[in-house]
Amino acid sequence: MTLRRSFLFAAVAAVASVASAAQAQTVLRFSNWLPPTHHVVTEMVQPWAADVEKATEGRVKLQVLPALGAPPAHFDLVKNGVADVAFGVHGYTPNRFKLTEMSELPFTTDHAVVNSLAYWRTYQKHFAKYNEHEGAHLLGLWTNGPYQLFTKANAFTSLDAVNGIKIRIPGPTVERIAKALGMTPISSPLTEAYEQISRGVIQGMFQQKETVIAFNMTQHMPVASFVPGGFAHSSQFMVMNEAKWKALEPRDRDAIAKLSGEAMVKRFAAVWEAKEAAALAKFAETGVKVTNVEGKLLDELRGKLQFVTDEWLAEATKKAPEAATALNEYKAAIPAIAKELNVNP
Repeated sequence: MTLRRSFLFAAVAAVASVASAAQAQTVLRFSNWLPPTHHVVTEMVQPWAADVEKATEGRVKLQVLPALGAPPAHFDLVKNGVADVAFGVHGYTPNRFKLTEMSELPFTTDHAVVNSLAYWRTYQKHFAKYNEHEGAHLLGLWTNGPYQLFTKANAFTSLDAVNGIKIRIPGPTVERIAKALGMTPISSPLTEAYEQISRGVIQGMFQQKETVIAFNMTQHMPVASFVPGGFAHSSQFMVMNEAKWKALEPRDRDAIAKLSGEAMVKRFAAVWEAKEAAALAKFAETGVKVTNVEGKLLDELRGKLQFVTDEWLAEATKKAPEAATALNEYKAAIPAIAKELNVNP
């Protein structure tokens, strides 16, 4: 009887141990609105998730789920607890994240890592305290490569060259630029871009080089017009539900924090930068003709678009009185970081 009781107690203890271990694992639901083969998923989110699981010794795991809502809804999906973690694009919800638009301004830098580090460091120093991401824990902010102009036929050879064409715009910064150049802006998420350009709903878009290749849009937009530092940029983020973050064990929060912040910014932006370089190399073989905007036309364009920076500064100062200081520091950080990384900005 004593032996049977011992076995029984051992069995119960084993079951309790397994149950306890199962309960100890936190599964974070990641809502993914991109194609599952997209490099944001395969080269950013999934490797980062694997590192989180390893760093927390299996206590925290990321579960990548099909989209739980439309692309613009993903910040609120996390804030409201529908999803635990998500990747998103600030420009998909116009005017909500005013301070993040600093990184989207034209003529800054072509290098995604340089821009992202300058952005992150400046944002953390000056803007994080204004809590634009209230309700969620901000894991990282970064940008991809610069938006350049891709069209069916109109190369940017004068300020009037693109007048009247319909253009997809991903957010408010690009919308202001498009209107200033006489285009008709049509707002839509990236997931609708191919259908729009292939059906002739639009005649072009401001987009980074990588996306034009990745979404097989070169046949519909064989004309590219490049400006130094880009017409604009895309500010992107990853957030976690605040309650989920606070519920993690302190050791797990610390482990995830080490994989987030500047480490995430540099890591994710490096993927974008590599994709941009690879895409540029494919332009010639896919028939894309590049026009570099330079000289007098570039000077005219800079003057034409100066209002974008001026308007952002006026609006941002209402939220953050030190916005002008932040912008100056951000611009100064770009060449300094390029030198730090030994790259061409």
